[in-house]
Amino acid sequence: MSITTSCLIEINGQPLPQDVVNLLSTAYVDDSQRLPDLFELRFRDGDHIVLTKTGAKIGSKVRISVLTSTSQTAVLLLAGEITALESEFDTGGSFTVIRGYDPAHRLFRGRTTNSYQQMTASDIAQKVSQRAGFSNGTIKATTTVFEHVSQAGTSDWELLDALAKDAGYEVSVRDGKFNFGPPTTASGAPTSDENPLVLKLGTDLLRFRAVLTSGGQVKEVEVRGWDLSTKKALTTRRPAETKTAQLPQASPQEFAKAFGDPLYVATDVPHRTQAEVDAAAAAIAEEIAGAFAEFEGVAQGNPALKAGVAITVDNLGTPFDGKYTVTTTRHRIDPQTGYTTSFAVTGAQDRTFLGLAGSGAGQQQAPPGVVIGQVSDNNDPEKLGRVRLTLPWLDDDYVSAWARTVHAGAGKDRGTIIVPEVGDEVLVVFEQGDLRRPYVLGGLYNGVDLPDSKGIDPVDSGSGAVNRRSIVSRRGHRIDLLDQDGRKEGVTLATGDGKLSVTLDATGTTITVQADGKVKVEGSQGIVIDSSAAKLELKGGEISVTATGNLQLKGANTTVEGSALCTVKAAMVKIN
Repeated sequence: MSITTSCLIEINGQPLPQDVVNLLSTAYVDDSQRLPDLFELRFRDGDHIVLTKTGAKIGSKVRISVLTSTSQTAVLLLAGEITALESEFDTGGSFTVIRGYDPAHRLFRGRTTNSYQQMTASDIAQKVSQRAGFSNGTIKATTTVFEHVSQAGTSDWELLDALAKDAGYEVSVRDGKFNFGPPTTASGAPTSDENPLVLKLGTDLLRFRAVLTSGGQVKEVEVRGWDLSTKKALTTRRPAETKTAQLPQASPQEFAKAFGDPLYVATDVPHRTQAEVDAAAAAIAEEIAGAFAEFEGVAQGNPALKAGVAITVDNLGTPFDGKYTVTTTRHRIDPQTGYTTSFAVTGAQDRTFLGLAGSGAGQQQAPPGVVIGQVSDNNDPEKLGRVRLTLPWLDDDYVSAWARTVHAGAGKDRGTIIVPEVGDEVLVVFEQGDLRRPYVLGGLYNGVDLPDSKGIDPVDSGSGAVNRRSIVSRRGHRIDLLDQDGRKEGVTLATGDGKLSVTLDATGTTITVQADGKVKVEGSQGIVIDSSAAKLELKGGEISVTATGNLQLKGANTTVEGSALCTVKAAMVKIN
């Protein structure tokens, strides 16, 4: 079938004019489980009429369909939009090239910062889809509820791709409808010879390359985490099994057994719940096991052969015959080869350039090193001293998950408790580089929030010695540790209004208790004031000594003297 009759193209709802159709040199459509579908239309355009006659411009809608010898109507390959126009000239002539993607490419555009609280991956996917303006196709619900998911300066696609990878799902936009769900399993591949997804070498398959490898194969995958609420490790194991290839004569487990049944332990993500650990183990097990079987092939043009479908391949010979889930395809139409479909099976591993470069691998990735944060909330519902943070360098509206705060000597019923105030500037790090897991190392002074200046200077201007270390509360209540050599040494405890203080003077070896009100000393088992051989003085405008039992005053020499009057009164007075 000629190129002009096998490929039907519409731009902005209109078929190509016949004179433009005659100029079409090659056309191809790529689809993938990992990326938006793309297309390229290449025209031999010596008179530069293609763009004018078709009205093609950036943003124009494009639909590409094919007719085959077995189909009665055109089968849609892609509904997309133009994102690039090219003009080329070389020894082969002058060409106009039109390129574009399906609407999923819009998810790559721009970078944004958002946070999602108490939502599942499917909830987040649906919210992002609605924000992008897509209608819903198939969105398969997930069950793990995440306390906090961060999207920090990344594209929507990176967020969705990472969520899909963790859940073992895939993301796509087909004919304007957003889909988020598990890929088709290889076990569902058809077996009937009449089905277009049953491919046989010599009739359907033109070329192929099949690979079975033991590289990286393990018996089991173990994922570990930490449960803050129970103070216990989280762990789970999953057998390394794949749903993307089902071969009667080969399996990942057999290949792992040949080399000692190794174990793969994943600890690079700080998981907090058993559900997170279980989901991660399943996804990693699939990713590793799926790499044991890879397949690349070229078949006669087959519009049913698309990314995500399950196929059966036959006549390859043992152990390569079996069922596979297709990862990528390219539908190509040109005068030399006619209509062909090339395809690849690579399992859950992302072999695209974007995936190999690492883009989209971590929407939760925090910047390296420490960062500045500002406390927005310290009313921790779990009473653990945690705070929520804004990150002004990241976004005006972003609010973090509850951040654990560092307290010296923290432990069961012990340690310091100094929770940052709302508005405080703090120094923040992220556990294992995960933006969802912030920790506050401490507070910071700045040009607005200055250190306390009461008392002696903290640092000696001459020697550089630290003279004062202080703990000061919001109301100014304070403890000062003083080390000013030979002058002020010791400890002071004072209220913010200065009306109460206790001073331990190491220089004068004195203890001073000062109060603008009363000073009370109470002891249920007794109180002893012992000045040893030194003098003990009690002074006051009026002194009253009362005993509910016996009162004894005793001294080597005892004098009782009243400058005006001395009264000794009792029912009986006995003087030796």
